[in-house]
Amino acid sequence: MVKLGCCLPGGSFMPEGVAEVPQSIVEQITDNCYHILDAGFDYTEVGASMLYSLTDEELAELLAANAKRSLQLYAANSLFIPSLELSNPAADREKQTEYIHKVVDRLAMFGAKYAIFGSGGARSIPEGVSHEDGMKALYRFMNEFIDYANPRGVTLVIEPLRRRESNIFVTVPECAGVVREFNREGLALLCDSFHMSQENTPVDAVYDAVDLIVHCHMSEAPDRTCPGAITTGDPEYNKQFAACLNKVGYTGGVSAECSFADFKTDVPAIYAYMKKIFTEKDN
Repeated sequence: MVKLGCCLPGGSFMPEGVAEVPQSIVEQITDNCYHILDAGFDYTEVGASMLYSLTDEELAELLAANAKRSLQLYAANSLFIPSLELSNPAADREKQTEYIHKVVDRLAMFGAKYAIFGSGGARSIPEGVSHEDGMKALYRFMNEFIDYANPRGVTLVIEPLRRRESNIFVTVPECAGVVREFNREGLALLCDSFHMSQENTPVDAVYDAVDLIVHCHMSEAPDRTCPGAITTGDPEYNKQFAACLNKVGYTGGVSAECSFADFKTDVPAIYAYMKKIFTEKDN
């Protein structure tokens, strides 16, 4: 059986009835994590930039909350900020190294296993840089990240993104090829049903990459709505995606990574839908 999780929403939220008193970042993270867990999810997935931006005092406060009741932080997305320019040979390598150490250390403090490498703005090859030079710079950075993260229990996980968000690492087969090319412990693959659908990738692409997949994301295309909240997309795509993962015996995590109309009410509905499609025998 897969593990079900939900990503924390972006933006800030106000306590009910006291909108004039904004929650601190620590309150936002803890309240939202506990709401996800109380709805039945197995784990939570946080934006890495949230952890990276915490002051030392906020970090200590969040660690204390986690010690009291685990936030079950399993993965972190939105891993790299665009200004790191990972595919630019002229980028500031000292800044990149500092970022790697700080973000990995903070993920490890909370026991997060997977650093999700989407970050299309950071990884895309910039204008004026050749594909060859861009990939060489990116691969150097990835190897540096793996060298530091893997001994600390954190795996770098490539997320294929639709072409609107990234000019490299777009499809599941492309990214599976990169993981096989690296052939390193500490690098793995994510499948995201939203990006797969947007790129017209068949759900059975997971079959050829099953040995590489350690994590998945799910939302409804084309508007990135909550799993089960159908707009104009294909209502069967996520059901078929779940059926394929079940068929290959996948037991990793599947996170709802989506926009929310109302976080508090959407989360229980998402859990019910995902639980249903991953336990049905014939999706």
